[in-house]
Formats: sequence, C-alpha cells, structure tokens
Amino acid sequence: MRIIKLYMAVAAMTAGMALTACGDSFLHTEPTTQGAAGAAGDVQNINSGLAASYQILNFESFPNASYESSVFIGDIQSDDLWKGGGDASDGMNGMNMAVAMFNTSGNLTLNGTWNIYTSGITRVNSVLGLIETAATNNPAETTLIRKYKAEALFLRAFYLYMLWRSFGAVPFQETLFEPPYVCRQLTPDEVYAQIIKDVEGAIGHFTDAEMNTNDGENNGRASLAAAYMLKARAVMYQKDQARYQETAKGLAAIIKSGQYALMTDYAGMWLQEGEFCSESIFEANNLPGTKDFDNAWFNGGSNLPTYISPNGLINDPGFEGGWGFGPVRPETYSMFEEGDQRRDASIRDLRGDATGGTAGDVNKTPWGASYTMRFQDTGFFLGKYAARTGYHKPTGTGDTNWCNNLRIFRYAETLLAYAELTLTTGDIDGVSGADCLNQVRDRAFGDKNHRVALTLENIQQENHLEFVGEGHRYYDVVRWGITSVLHVDNVPGLNTSRDWEPNNRYVAIPQAEIDATKGSAFELKQNPGY
Repeated sequence: MRIIKLYMAVAAMTAGMALTACGDSFLHTEPTTQGAAGAAGDVQNINSGLAASYQILNFESFPNASYESSVFIGDIQSDDLWKGGGDASDGMNGMNMAVAMFNTSGNLTLNGTWNIYTSGITRVNSVLGLIETAATNNPAETTLIRKYKAEALFLRAFYLYMLWRSFGAVPFQETLFEPPYVCRQLTPDEVYAQIIKDVEGAIGHFTDAEMNTNDGENNGRASLAAAYMLKARAVMYQKDQARYQETAKGLAAIIKSGQYALMTDYAGMWLQEGEFCSESIFEANNLPGTKDFDNAWFNGGSNLPTYISPNGLINDPGFEGGWGFGPVRPETYSMFEEGDQRRDASIRDLRGDATGGTAGDVNKTPWGASYTMRFQDTGFFLGKYAARTGYHKPTGTGDTNWCNNLRIFRYAETLLAYAELTLTTGDIDGVSGADCLNQVRDRAFGDKNHRVALTLENIQQENHLEFVGEGHRYYDVVRWGITSVLHVDNVPGLNTSRDWEPNNRYVAIPQAEIDATKGSAFELKQNPGY
C-alpha cells in the first residue's frame, strides 16, 4: 500500500525526471539541485520535492497503467456517456464497465486512482517534513518556504479529496516517523475534516497577491483561488451548510479580485493556445515525455485524447483517431439550445451513413470523414480533450503523451458554485449570485437574451451544460440527490438495466490493499455493500 511508507526526502525521487512542458511553467526546467534522503529542508530541495508532488497530476489519465482518467470515469458513471471501446470487457478487462454499471469489487475497481493519490500524499508529506526542518535568516527564502507550504497543503488536500470522493474511507496520517509505518483508515467524515484542515491551512499561507499564478513562470502552480475552489468542492459535496457562508466569501474574493474572466470563445479555450487562459484557475500541465504502456510512472502526457477519440478516424482535418471510448449519449447532445456555443465545443457530431449500425461498420460523415464504429457507438464523441493533430510529442508512446492540459478548476465553476451557495447564504460582499449564473449564460450565447432566474433547477441545468466531458456530472448528481437520472432500463449492448444504490457513492477499495494490511493494527475494511 503506497501510503504506508517510511518518511523520506522526496527530492531524491526527481533524479532523471525531465520535467519539461508544452508551455512555459515552473516545471519547464529540471531542478539543478536535489537533497539527500533525510536532509534538512532548503528552498532547492523543497521546490524539487514539490515538482515531484505536482507530477502526480500527469499520471491522472493512465494511473499505474490503468485507464482511469477521472474525467472519463466521472462521466461514464453519469447520464452523459456510454462506456464504448471494443466491447463490454474492453478497458482493463472490464473495469470500465464495472464502474459504469456501479458493479465494482475489490478485484475490479479504481486501483490506479488509489495508487497515484496515495503516492502523491506520501510525496507531499515528505515535502512538508522538509519544510519543518528548514531554517533560514534570508527573508526571500522565508517567503518562498511559506509559499511552498501553501502549495504542499493544497496538493495534499486535493489528492485526499480525489481519494475521498471515490473511496470514502481511506488511510491517512500526516507523518510516519516511527514503526510500524502504517496509518489508520479514516471514516469518510474524518477524511473530509482533514481535507478542510489542509485546504484552510493552504488558504492561510497564501497571500492575496497569490490569487492567480498564471504569469508564465509559475503556470501550473497552486494559488489562493485554487485553494478557495477546492474548499468549495469539498464543502458542497459534503453538504456542510455550516461552512457555506465562509466558502461563498472565498469565491466572492476570487470574483472581486478581477484576476479571472470567462473566455469569449468557449471552443478556443480547449486548444493549446487556450491553456492557462483568463478562465484557468488550476490545470495540470501535461508533459510530453517518455511514458509508455510498460512505464506508466515515467514522465509524460495524457492518454485521454486517444481513449475518447473515434477509432480509425480519417479525413477529419485537425483531428486524429483513437480507441472509441466514451461515446456521448444523444440525449446529452440534444439538451443544448440552438445557439449555445458549448454544444459543438463539448460534443463532436460525427453521425453519418452507418449511424445506429453495428460495431465494426465504417461510418462516413457528410463531409467525407470516416471512422470504425465500436461498442455502444452513437456518432457523438467528446470534443474538449479530443486528439488533435500536433498535440503530442511521441518521445515515448504517442498514445500516452498528448499535451492536452487537464483543466481542473475554471472560473465558470467559481461563478456557478457561488450562485448555488447564495441560494442559502444570500449575496456576499455585493456579488450578485443571479448575475454570476447569467454571466455563464451570456458567454454561452454571446448575448444577454437567454438569462434565467436564480433557482436551484437552473443552476443544476447550467452545470450540466457547462461541464460536459469534464468529469463533473456524476458527483453533481450525487450531491444534489438526483441519482434517479442514473437509472437505465436497457443499457446498449448489454440488454440489462443499470441501477444506482446509496453504497455506490463510493467504489470498492482495492482488495490487494486490504490484503496487505491483514493482521496489522490498522487493517483496512472494505466499503459497505462490496
């Protein structure tokens, strides 16, 4: 189990890592110094350890050699996508289908997700250990170390959040200095409390001047705005109304700062030139490196564009083919109003002469493109992270090294989350919740003729429209308690129904992790219902 590790200086782990990036960022240059294991902290080895901690974000699409992108998993569990791929068992021997059908088990679950984020917490704990041992009389170094602590606390909170929303009860301990180097499994409520402790620690260490880090040199680093956004996600998922007021105040601070703005061109935001744009609060800077199918822990980019793009695609200018996972349901495409620019940016309409036919048929579009239909084909494919010509640098395996940055927090989410919170809190610091909701609507249509009233139903619908293909939908449906939309009477290709039960809020904990702790003082327990 990767989280039960001896305290170590993670800076030593960065040896040989070529931390290059598609655009300028603090990861663009490999650190020139590194500390030995157990060394006292200084700005060089702390920053090097942070680089290794941030690197976890680049494993998200192919974690520990498993196809478990959080974007894909979050949407196939929802009412937006089918699983797709070659057949029902395609995707880590059926793991994708087990997740999509709410039928995971200890032996068929999100092992990769567990591995990368528990490893990420271990790396961050090592950085925080270095920070605690750092001593300097240099004011500039003191400022840097304070900032690095804010980033480290944010990353630990984020990695713990990613584990919590998938598994609920996970093991955690802030430091592991003494035998037996194992940690207690926390209840979901205890995990939530730790997330809040860390994210509030991050907020307390960031300064107001660090609301935005998208300055070219620090692209990809956490910021005060990112910490406010993470707190909002956790608080709203927990439905912790006692914290709604303070959470809304943090989001209002982002809005009032004037440092973020919606991109007018919604489609352009998903191109390379749209990375770290005015709407970007936090995104993973995917690195074109040496990662391949046999070396998932090597530095590298994203597998997601290959995974979700149509199989055998040809004659489609600007786009490349992939494996045909995640076909979009027709109902998702049709929910958009005419004139909403988000539809064609989010969903690629490749319906052609064979739409509705059989897997293996070639589907030819009206403009001459074609692709090979696969399992659960609908003719609709995700567009935001589509495989685009020129986006990968195949020094490793091209299919695992796409440069498409993962957008984790966008300003549109700030506006919609704030609007939702004001239904309980009222407007905060003069920021209008109704105006925030309608800013998103105005951008979608390019005018102010489609404004709606500030109601929960309208906010829910706007979230659905805004974040198709970004992995939000399942978690929104769960926190809103509208899981009835997850029921399917007859899943295409399976001739069976899909039903969601309350225990499906969390997937099964990997059986190998439970077995590894057998007989210890802190033996892991499986989630209820598995």
